[in-house]
Amino acid sequence: MSKHVSCADTAKLIRQALKEAFKGVKFTVRSSTYSGGASINIGWTDGPNTAQVEAVAKRFSGAYFDGQQDYKGCTFALLDGQVVRFGADFVFCTRTHSAGLIGKACASVARRFGMAFVPTAADFKAGRLHEIYASESAWGRTVGQLVREDLAKRSDRLSVGHSKTAARVIYLGNDGHSEVAALAGEAVA
Repeated sequence: MSKHVSCADTAKLIRQALKEAFKGVKFTVRSSTYSGGASINIGWTDGPNTAQVEAVAKRFSGAYFDGQQDYKGCTFALLDGQVVRFGADFVFCTRTHSAGLIGKACASVARRFGMAFVPTAADFKAGRLHEIYASESAWGRTVGQLVREDLAKRSDRLSVGHSKTAARVIYLGNDGHSEVAALAGEAVA
């Protein structure tokens, strides 16, 4: 038998884990409950990239979704040695970018692809870079796509810091109802 950790309590654990892993970064952690389940939305500006934050936060997801069967299944974890199901079915991480960081990404793309002009953050935000192609070496990607790719990789740190709270969680598995269930476990573990 597993213990249910409420969505609000799951959000508290995520806040603490993020605070420990990413010292100095201000995160917003908002929980929502609704008739079909619950979710937690995490937001921040610049700092660590999305993959780094997801490495900490996604371990607190209580479900997975199989779109082929339109099925939401359960995941289980150990928290301090007790089997639990976290109350937030899904944890979403959304990073926003300052004009300064976008400007750095624009300059990096222009340098990397030998562009005759350096696009600006204002160009990127206005969507003007989604119709301009950098060069043949960009494999058909627009300057806007290249800037997005650069931003996704940018981080203010080389690695994720240690979190005692996140270390308390060990992924056990899921309900095994679908083929996607095995993949969901690999993504969180």
